[in-house]
Amino acid sequence: MVVEIEMGRLNTVHHQRAIKRLVFGLEKLYQSGQIFLEPLPETDLDPGNSESKCPDLILQDNENSTVPVIIEVATNRGWKTDFKKMRNLIDSTEYGIEEGFVFDFQKLEWRKYSKNGGVDLENPSWSNVLKIDLNSLLKL
Repeated sequence: MVVEIEMGRLNTVHHQRAIKRLVFGLEKLYQSGQIFLEPLPETDLDPGNSESKCPDLILQDNENSTVPVIIEVATNRGWKTDFKKMRNLIDSTEYGIEEGFVFDFQKLEWRKYSKNGGVDLENPSWSNVLKIDLNSLLKL
C-alpha cells in the first residue's frame, strides 16, 4: 500500500511539473506577443457556475471572452477518459474551444482533437491556433 501512495504522489509531481512547463513556456510566448491567448492553469471555463469544467490549462482570448485551446495532462491510464471529456467539451459547448490536447506524461505522448479536423494522429502536439509545437515547451 505504501508503494501505491508513493507512486500516486510521484505521479502528482510529474503531472504538476508538466503543467508548470507548459504554463511557463506559453506565458513567455504570451508576454513577448508571440501568441495572443493567455495561459491560465486550473481555471473554470464558466466562472461562477458550480458545474463548470476546469481543464489543467486553458488558453483564453481575453478580447473575445473565449477559450480556443484547452490542455489536459494525464497518466497512461487516464488519458482516454480525459480525451473523451475534452472531445465532449469541444463538440457540445459554446466556450469557443477550437482544439484540445491531452498529454500523457508517463508515455510522453500527445493526443489532439479539433473542432474542424477531428482526431489528429499525424502531428498531435502541433497547435494550429497557436502555431507552435506544444511538445517543444516541455524541453526546458
